[in-house]
Amino acid sequence: MPAPRYVAPSYSPSYGGGRRSSRGVSDTRCGNRRYCGQMRSCREAQFYYRQCGVRRLDGDRDGVPCESLCG
Repeated sequence: MPAPRYVAPSYSPSYGGGRRSSRGVSDTRCGNRRYCGQMRSCREAQFYYRQCGVRRLDGDRDGVPCESLCG
């Protein structure tokens, strides 16, 4: 009998789900939040800005998303 073959998990961004960490930020997937008013924390805004590419979170293009939360 052949040895079991290991298959590494693949990452594919998904919109609309994902596991949540204890901090409320999606661990592996992008959800459907697109506006600062939908963010619960600066950490979540940074995740969506950096990991999911939601550039509209940085209105003045200074590299800081959602100044109301992270300013």
